[in-house]
Amino acid sequence: MTLSNKKLIKGLKKNDPSAWRQAVEKFSDSLYAFALSKCSDHEMASEIVQQVFVKTFENKDKLNPNYSLKSFLYKSTYNKFIDLYRKKKSMSALHEQYYFLLEQLSSDNENDLSDKLKMMNLKIESLPSRTKEIFCLSKQSGLSNVEISEILDISLKTVEGHITKAFKLLRNELISSKN
Repeated sequence: MTLSNKKLIKGLKKNDPSAWRQAVEKFSDSLYAFALSKCSDHEMASEIVQQVFVKTFENKDKLNPNYSLKSFLYKSTYNKFIDLYRKKKSMSALHEQYYFLLEQLSSDNENDLSDKLKMMNLKIESLPSRTKEIFCLSKQSGLSNVEISEILDISLKTVEGHITKAFKLLRNELISSKN
């Protein structure tokens, strides 16, 4: 038996397990298809849908029975896709900067490469302590910015700011050492 939109939302707000089950069964496949049409990545689409339902659960008290749950979930899915797209795009820019620095190091002959790597490691060691810690967690330990923000209990923007700062300082050092 399917509940009407108003009854379904009221059930969700009361944390009724059958209402939640029905909402997931009714909307998850179509939301997954919608997310997949946006990102073309099965894993990301699945993650988006999961995050939408988690966020809906967390904010269930804000649901309005007078509005369409389906529209709300689709809009939430779209917004979550945009959020992930922006984060992925900013991460790509940071990775490009990192590879630029590595290319600058490797563009010289092999004899200089060892010296350049030693110099770069010294420059990394001379970064401000928090910036160095975050940079090393990202580039040497391979942790994502989200993982770093959770481990260090700081915001994602703070992590991104420290990594950007590290790249800027290292790039300036690299340019000044070439001259």
